[in-house]
Order: sequence, then C-alpha cells, then structure tokens
Amino acid sequence: MAGFWFVNLPLGWAESWQATLFSWVPFDAAKGEEGVTFQGSMLILLLLTIAMTAWKGLEDIIEGPNRWTWVTLGLTAATLLVAALRFTPQAGGLELAITGRFFGVAACLWAVWHYASVLEADDRQAWLWEAWRFVKQIFGLLVVGVFIVGVIRQLIRPEWIETLAGSNSTTANMVAVVFGVFMYFPTLVEVPVAKMFLDLGMHPGPLLAYLMADPELSLQSILMVIAVIGRKKTFAYVSLVALFSVMAGLLYGSWVDGMSAMRLVVSMLAFVAVLAALLLALHRRQTAAAGS
Repeated sequence: MAGFWFVNLPLGWAESWQATLFSWVPFDAAKGEEGVTFQGSMLILLLLTIAMTAWKGLEDIIEGPNRWTWVTLGLTAATLLVAALRFTPQAGGLELAITGRFFGVAACLWAVWHYASVLEADDRQAWLWEAWRFVKQIFGLLVVGVFIVGVIRQLIRPEWIETLAGSNSTTANMVAVVFGVFMYFPTLVEVPVAKMFLDLGMHPGPLLAYLMADPELSLQSILMVIAVIGRKKTFAYVSLVALFSVMAGLLYGSWVDGMSAMRLVVSMLAFVAVLAALLLALHRRQTAAAGS
C-alpha cells in the first residue's frame, strides 16, 4: 500500500515489541510464515475488545440500543480504519502511513452511516441484529479454518507447491482445479487456504483457477447433480466449469506475468470463438441425430 502522508510517532517501544512478536510467532517468507506485526497485534486487541462489548451492545439490540451498542460500533469503525493504515516500527519510533485505502474505507463507513441514519429505528435495529447473528454463525467456521490452515502449513513444503503450481502453465491450472474439486472447503475456510498457498509460492493464475472451481464443484455436489440431470449433462457441466476456471487462471496469470492488454483481449476472443464453434458443431450434430 502506497502512503500519501507519513507521521512519525514517538513510540520507542514499538520496535522492541515487534521483535517480541516475531519471537513468539516467527516470520519467514520462504516457509510461508507471516508472523504477527505491530499492526496485527493492534487489530487483535481491537477485535477482542469488540467481542467483549458486542454481547452487551448487540445481543438485545431488538429492544433498543444502549451505550455498549455505540461503543461496539465505534470500535468496529476504528478497527477498519486502523487496518487500512500502515504501521512501520523504526528505531526510536513508529512510522504511520495514511494510505489511499484509508480514505476508501472512510468513505464506505460514511455511506453506511448515512444509509443507517435514514432508516426507521426498528429497521435499523433489525439490520444490526441480523449482522450480529451472522457474525456469531461464521465466527466458529473462520476460527476452525484458520486453525486448519496453520496445521497444514507446517506439513506442506513450499517446494511442493512451487513444483506443482508455481508457474502459470496449463498443467498447473488443471492441478489447481482438480484440487478444488476433491478438497472442498467452505468459503470462510477457502480464503485462508488460498492465502496459505499464495504465501507458499503458488502462482496467482492457478490460485484464481482454484478459487473459481472450489465453490462450484465438489464430489458431493457432482454426485447430487448426477442423480437429478444424469451423467451426460453432469459431465458437460463439470467440464465447462473446469474449462472456464482453467482459462480464467491462464489469462489472469498471463496478465500478472506482463502480457499486454491487446494480446490478452485477442487470446480471450480466440477462446470464445473456439468454444462457440465447438458448441455450434455439437448443436448441429444433435439436431441431425434427432432428425434421423
């Protein structure tokens, strides 16, 4: 994140605290270890504070807001704004960088506040209750997903990922799609898994192919679809999803690797033209078979 303004805060203990965090949670990019940064520790503290205040502020929000409600909402907004900043511990202080993302988050928070202010009190309270209920539902899955990623990360070697999907090749994208089919993850688990693969050296192209195929295909869904529409139509559906996922990964990976916009557009149009020709030929064949 590029910074627009920089402010040096006289916090001499920030650098030593960062060193302490890295001693507790090691940082090693080669092993995919992210560690915990100074900013990360701030966000963890804010999230824990939100968790403690939300039960008092949102659990009975249907009956009306209380002072804990405003504390919770204020802490939530502060957490989003802090996450959009950049903190860099330095010798003798802490550099605070105000980024473009900070202004984007601030604008979104203002838009949400403006929308909430025009709602009726009952609608606003119902909105907050649904948001709080959703957070309680997904929090467990998110924690489990992060825990699973932490365990798997210690077992997977970076060179394995780099060998299978470290480049933007057709084989790498196909491997990513097949993995997405056989290793189905819920969405909240899929995100940290994808981040783990990226840190371990997976190319962005195959990673996108995996992210597109995983929500659409799984052994469970394929077996259920077969029972409803039959084997042939299921095979066509699975093949098209896999094909589009692989092509999306290849095109995106090529763009990341520096392919020009013109070549990217030409490649996309060529793919669409070939696919249209194949589908037209298949349609004519089915029409001829039905006529005979």
